[in-house]
Amino acid sequence: MRRINKTAFSIILSYAVLTGGMRMFLMSCANSYNKLNEDKVPTARLTVGEKSAQLDILGKKMRFGYISESDSRGFLVAYLFIPDELRTAVLIASELHDRR
Repeated sequence: MRRINKTAFSIILSYAVLTGGMRMFLMSCANSYNKLNEDKVPTARLTVGEKSAQLDILGKKMRFGYISESDSRGFLVAYLFIPDELRTAVLIASELHDRR
């Protein structure tokens, strides 16, 4: 039982350290950019619309489109049955295609 508690504590501590480190990195990048340029850049901003959501991190924008309810069953079945490697490759390819 003690080993399980130690493992859980180390996972929570690692998550807190990584999240805090990422937040500090984003804040320092935003602060240094804002000191050097006249136009201010926010650290992170999420804008949710009816058909898509846009994530803006340090001036880099990513748009995520929603899937309609009629398409969601087919995507769910495909998502559950394809291997993790193929799923990751498809997600990366779709993100790269959207950035063009």
